[in-house]
Amino acid sequence: MISPLPNNQRKVAGNATRIIVFGVDALIGLLAWVVAVYIMHGFDWDESVAFLRHFPTAVFLLIQLGAFLIAGTNNIILRYIGEKDYRTIFFSVVGASLLFLILWGAAYPVLGKYRMLGVVLVDTMALLTLLVGSRMTLRMLYNRIKHPQAPVAGEPTAIFGAGELGNMLERVLYYNKSHPYQVVAFFDDNPRVHRKHLNGIPIYNPARQFEDTIRRLHIQVMIIGVRELPAERRSELIDACLAQGVRVLKVPPTSSWLNGSLQVGQLRQVNLDDLLGRAPIQLDDAFVKSSIEDKVVLVTGCAGSIGSEIVRQLLHHEPACIIGVDQAETPLHDIALSLRAHVESGLFVPIIGDIRNMDTMTRIFRLYRPGYVFHAAAYKHVPLMEQHPDEAVHSNIWGTRLLADLSVQHQVDKFVMISTDKAVNPANVMGASKRIAEMYVQSLNFVEGHHTQFITTRFGNVLGSNGSVIPIFREQIERRAPLTVTHPDITRYFMTIPEACRLVLEAGAMGKGGEIFVFDMGKPVRIVDLAERMIRLAGLIPGEDIEIRFTGLRPGEKLYEELLDTREVLSETHHPKIYRAKVRPCQMEDISGSIDLLISGARQGRPAEELVLAMKSLVPEFMSQNSLFSRLDK
Repeated sequence: MISPLPNNQRKVAGNATRIIVFGVDALIGLLAWVVAVYIMHGFDWDESVAFLRHFPTAVFLLIQLGAFLIAGTNNIILRYIGEKDYRTIFFSVVGASLLFLILWGAAYPVLGKYRMLGVVLVDTMALLTLLVGSRMTLRMLYNRIKHPQAPVAGEPTAIFGAGELGNMLERVLYYNKSHPYQVVAFFDDNPRVHRKHLNGIPIYNPARQFEDTIRRLHIQVMIIGVRELPAERRSELIDACLAQGVRVLKVPPTSSWLNGSLQVGQLRQVNLDDLLGRAPIQLDDAFVKSSIEDKVVLVTGCAGSIGSEIVRQLLHHEPACIIGVDQAETPLHDIALSLRAHVESGLFVPIIGDIRNMDTMTRIFRLYRPGYVFHAAAYKHVPLMEQHPDEAVHSNIWGTRLLADLSVQHQVDKFVMISTDKAVNPANVMGASKRIAEMYVQSLNFVEGHHTQFITTRFGNVLGSNGSVIPIFREQIERRAPLTVTHPDITRYFMTIPEACRLVLEAGAMGKGGEIFVFDMGKPVRIVDLAERMIRLAGLIPGEDIEIRFTGLRPGEKLYEELLDTREVLSETHHPKIYRAKVRPCQMEDISGSIDLLISGARQGRPAEELVLAMKSLVPEFMSQNSLFSRLDK
């Protein structure tokens, strides 16, 4: 192994290089001046020599060399020279010329004497041409010696986007050989760049030449090199690549580049979030912060997928304190570890507790006096709740009622309940239990004698939440096991966990009490399509490498979820992704007694059918599907 040069030797070598470059620039400057004088004197050598001997020549050259030193044109690494370096050269040359003209004009008002203005203009153009041209030539020679043309090696790669970022990305890949990517093509939607070349690489029209180019050049990797590619176009492109067996990588946001420069190791594979096909949801952070700042906030189910993300997002809005309650010990321990600094500062207080335990919850309300409650704790798995309707009543109905009543007693400002699209025309026990909880908190909002505002948010599935289809598919893919889908036509609405929680915070801030807010979930996604995409994202082929197996609808499962029933109407809010559902009103006196009997029956261990029948009485639209309880509807 060759030892690196000692620091002192490297410093001497660097200084020598700078001196040589400065000397060459000085000679180029002198040559450009001589050429300019010769041209402006009609190619008369004797007259040109007489002019060169005049005093302004020395002054001009000194000003020019001073500009080179100040701008540091001799500090440029020639083999990596780029746009900023050429800009530095331009401003140093033009700045020196302007300064000389100003000084000369002050000393000699008539610039026509000695044709000085013309000489300086010609010199500026000649010098820029020589300085830039010499550097480009040296860079080309270096590249030819250091990176000789060789047969294509590595994975044939295409870059989508022939703009500034795409050009930068290709340069990074060209100079850094510690990666398997060999760029052989660009794709761009802009028709003005089609059939052109960027850095010697052809640019293709993806609308007409995509599949043919992929096959002809054997492209294996596509890197998205566009900063603001619309979400729908991104999703469409990724789907097209996956259909051709092409892996897709994306460039991270500029803010995450190391030291302001893109590194090859920062390229990341696209994920399911990129396939949702809609633009990122933006919040009015100042509006949300104004409702949360300096308040004690209670989050139930804080160790779950939604609850934990709500906690993390709340921390950005400067609450006085966040009380996190969950009965799951290990997940609660995990979130406490991940937020250790906030736990140690007292900003986040994790508490093991069951929302069904009146003593525990009363003690928490008395001790911490929360001003805001986000109620995310619930049993959510449909098949399990079909087997245990008493537990659905205990947690989703009794637990919610207990928290809501305590919120009124302790003068909580806002109570935000997180519900589900399964509460709409429920087809299962879980959805019906959430609908009854919605009805209770909505009716409680209009009971006189308290100021607590009760707000409900309703949305569908979230990508990657605990127990959802995404982690199940991912685990099956890792084992190369068949992906199990219940039905070929089953569809679901999906959001990412962060965007669902952002909308929860926004809805909580805008709510005045009594509303049910429905989120714009985009278009429903076929689960079988989701399974195929996940297989392709793993670099595998559906049906060949991994089978998709249909298992039949589970108890209580719908083919299609709904966000509204036929009697509900949506109205717009100030946020384009949040709508207000105009639901049928619920009066406390109409439902309180039935809910009491239902909870009492669950506590007494009444038969499951009796409990479900009571739920159907409270929610007439509750029609069981694929369930033993379907016979109760007849």
